[in-house]
Amino acid sequence: MTKTTAKPKANPASDEAKVIDYLQKNPEMLMSYPEVFTALAIPHHGGDVVSLVERQLKILRNENRKMEKKLVELVNIARENEDLNQRFHRLALELLNTDTLDDVLSTVQDQVQTFFSTDYVCFRFLPEIADKNKKLKTHYLDTNSGIVDTLKPWLAKRKPVCGHFEDKIIQEIFGNEIKVESSALIPLYHTAEIGLLCLGSASKDRFNKNMGTIFLKHLGELVSSRIQGLLDA
Repeated sequence: MTKTTAKPKANPASDEAKVIDYLQKNPEMLMSYPEVFTALAIPHHGGDVVSLVERQLKILRNENRKMEKKLVELVNIARENEDLNQRFHRLALELLNTDTLDDVLSTVQDQVQTFFSTDYVCFRFLPEIADKNKKLKTHYLDTNSGIVDTLKPWLAKRKPVCGHFEDKIIQEIFGNEIKVESSALIPLYHTAEIGLLCLGSASKDRFNKNMGTIFLKHLGELVSSRIQGLLDA
């Protein structure tokens, strides 16, 4: 009597892994056997069956849409930055034509309110900043309110800060009658701290702590340089 030996059962998972591994290493294989390639089908979540080619095309279309959306976003950002650069350039030219502190303050307020799309713009200077022509008298921070001690650490860092601030800070900067929901405080400095250029908005979302501040920083440096030049004159 002939003795037979039972064959070990195949491991489906192991076989699938081998097939997947082979196809990944030889992706052109299916192209050599188009009858196999076109016969493959993938069950859809909804129960429908689609061919592999259709499934791949759908995936590629979705990826293309994502890439197109990302490209549109990048183009829009580039356009916004170019627009800001143009407005920044115009402001610089306007400031070159100013001869007095009054002209500088009013030019900046008008231009910034427009090109930064903000509702309120004001200056607040440190009390120790000398102004022999008394042009800054309505723009000084109140020494009796404690606001100077609150703001000096921000001034020392020389970086714009954005977001929603305490009511006391907002009132000292913008006044009691103005409702400001978000703001940007831009340090003004030259060889030393001068004060702040303050932008305020009635919208909670206009200025937030996570927004980019490179243009705000450049704005502060430009305005600081022009003010200091007139203070020293």
